[in-house]
Amino acid sequence: MPRLFSSIGRRAGQRLRTRGGAIAAVPLVNGKVVDLTGPGVTQRWGVMCADLGPSVVAPNGKLVSVFGDTFSGRKVGQGDWRSPVVLIGTGDADHEIVYERAGGDDPNYARQLWHYIHDDAATGWTRGGISTVIPSDLLCVDGSIYLHAIVNRGFGNVIWTEIWRSDDSGISWSHMGEDAKFPANLHGGYAQCWSSDYDPDDGWVYVVATGFQRDKGIILMRVRPEHIGQRSRYVSWGFANGRWAWGAPATPITPDGEKWGELTFRRMAQGKWILGGFLASKYALGYRVVESPVANMHITELQTPVLGSAWNAENHSGNEVAQLYGGYVLPGSRLDIAGGIGLVVSQWNTDVGWPYRAMQFKGALRDTTKTVRPPDPINL
Repeated sequence: MPRLFSSIGRRAGQRLRTRGGAIAAVPLVNGKVVDLTGPGVTQRWGVMCADLGPSVVAPNGKLVSVFGDTFSGRKVGQGDWRSPVVLIGTGDADHEIVYERAGGDDPNYARQLWHYIHDDAATGWTRGGISTVIPSDLLCVDGSIYLHAIVNRGFGNVIWTEIWRSDDSGISWSHMGEDAKFPANLHGGYAQCWSSDYDPDDGWVYVVATGFQRDKGIILMRVRPEHIGQRSRYVSWGFANGRWAWGAPATPITPDGEKWGELTFRRMAQGKWILGGFLASKYALGYRVVESPVANMHITELQTPVLGSAWNAENHSGNEVAQLYGGYVLPGSRLDIAGGIGLVVSQWNTDVGWPYRAMQFKGALRDTTKTVRPPDPINL
């Protein structure tokens, strides 16, 4: 019998609520929970087609999710095109995510968070020169939410990245200024797609990054929260003169041969960290559980709780998804429990333009930091 809600007769997109109207807890099993975007789910906000969906708990306790290229029509390219857009609601790794309003001035329609016209080569780039702006990740620290965004001129051609800030739990957003713009070639192009989290133990925000082209490894940076909008205050982690150190030229922290796309980097309640996302070199969602951001990734076990598949071999209850990407870890995730990790997974059938959606999944990750490993020499 199929697992999850299909086994109790719940229709796709139908929300499971308690008698009091609250979202019920979902079972601790792996597999798909529900579609987060799409017809019958988010169309009331003009979100019929959307992807990505990194999410954080806002200062007011609501869940804030940001989505990439979003369309009001029934497939990619149809209807009103916006990016990025925000939806706000409730839910976490153990509860269905249900959105209640859109970010921005209009709670009833998910408008593009800031104005620009989606330009293309056919116009000669005469309408501003930006094809689209893709969100990397959200960070919540010191009462504010920060959005790192990737500005593109044609797919994969990043022209710069930038940081926006919200001080009202994801409703309104403002650009942090020229100092919060980062060149596309920063650290050799390895600092385009970000994910970050705050460590209250040492007061640093740690940032992992990779290129937008899915052909690079991951680097590590850090910054103090009060300096998030100042690019000169970011410090890279690198290997030089026989040792790793802050301030050295950024060096990939992941093993040779691994190529990454969308990233997620989250500090767990236990003080452990999860690093992963779309592992392009394995066509899977891959993650490492580490004791600290500067852990030696070369000797840390890589886990792949969600695998890519062909369209005719999909098994969402078994965490096999065709044309998958994203893989953002949800708040409330727990280690060493079946179904303890919540994930936002994207899917896009590029041949026909639908499905193109974000979905909520559950998976499991082992706390591999419990295993004591012998010292290993640096192996770059």
